[in-house]
Amino acid sequence: MTTRAKPQGQPAPRTGSASLFTEADGVWLPSPTAAGPWGADRLHGGAVAALMGHHAQRALGAGRALTRLSTDFLGPLPALPLQVRTHTLRAGRSFGLVDVRVSADGTEIARSSALGVRAAELPLPGLPGEPAPPPRASGLPSYEPGGGAPSFNRDAVRVTVVDDPANPHGGTAWARLETGLTGSDAAPPWAAAVALADLTYGIGAALPPDRYRCVNVDLTVHLLRPPVGEWIALRARTRTGPCGRGIAEALLLDDSGAFGRCVQTLLISEE
Repeated sequence: MTTRAKPQGQPAPRTGSASLFTEADGVWLPSPTAAGPWGADRLHGGAVAALMGHHAQRALGAGRALTRLSTDFLGPLPALPLQVRTHTLRAGRSFGLVDVRVSADGTEIARSSALGVRAAELPLPGLPGEPAPPPRASGLPSYEPGGGAPSFNRDAVRVTVVDDPANPHGGTAWARLETGLTGSDAAPPWAAAVALADLTYGIGAALPPDRYRCVNVDLTVHLLRPPVGEWIALRARTRTGPCGRGIAEALLLDDSGAFGRCVQTLLISEE
């Protein structure tokens, strides 16, 4: 996620669509704000993952909240009308499992496995807590992605980078999804969390961007509980291996504390 400094003050005006996708005749049409950083002809992985989560939750039903969404991107995601198919593998009282496939122009481009678990009132013993959420206060450095054409990074999200000494090997930022997902209404917080989770490597980047290119080929999001509010913090970190692979992971937090984690597999190459 390439950024440039932006003065403090009111949020910059947005020029993108009111939603990332709209439905027409059984297909999902991406708006310009669903485009990724590679160009207007490719979609952002976070936008596509959130659309798949939307269909998965609809198939799981209200009694089984989305608990895990594991998405594989099968290649570049073209900015074309998308067909989405769901298949329920299990619909039990305790948990459900749904398979989601997305195709463009007859070619499958992404697939997800979604797990939904029932909610239960169950008192549990206290466990060591995660670090408190980072502050989100006036005066923190605020960044606005640059660029000309509408895109997800430029128009669909607002990111405030946090100086967090507790995480010296990565980065921390608060982020907010500023468009709807499939309509003009704000996306549910859990769907926003899925979309924003794909920013993990950009927030926790550890390799010099002028030498290395890192592309995530998947995204897995685990939700311990539904997040609350518009803003989501990502405390991100990147780990690299000796064979051109890496892992970017983030703890997901809202104002009440940690609610989930996400992981990306990175394909690393030299520029």
